[in-house]
Amino acid sequence: MHDDDDLDDLPEELELPDGVVDANEAVEVLRAWVADGALQVIFDPETFRDDVSEWGRLLSDVAQHVANAVEMDGQMTRAEANSKIQDAFDHNMQTNEVAMSGRIKGRTEH
Repeated sequence: MHDDDDLDDLPEELELPDGVVDANEAVEVLRAWVADGALQVIFDPETFRDDVSEWGRLLSDVAQHVANAVEMDGQMTRAEANSKIQDAFDHNMQTNEVAMSGRIKGRTEH
């Protein structure tokens, strides 16, 4: 049992996407957090074991969803958001300045 003070210390999570709960089969493949200003990610590297280029498609699809949401939120047009995302992606893929550490972790079933 948690007391109310413990609940206030829990990280803020996003809701599950529409369609996940009612899906016949669903698996989480990527989770990203900003914790104390640092990016923390967890994913299953075996998700696209037979075709690692599928990660590129997944990241591209995520970028398209972000650009669409930014437009829906009134921040800028989808085209402007796509351009900014593409520029940042290209720049960051060319630099090897990202500090990384980690290990392979398992899945948690609910």
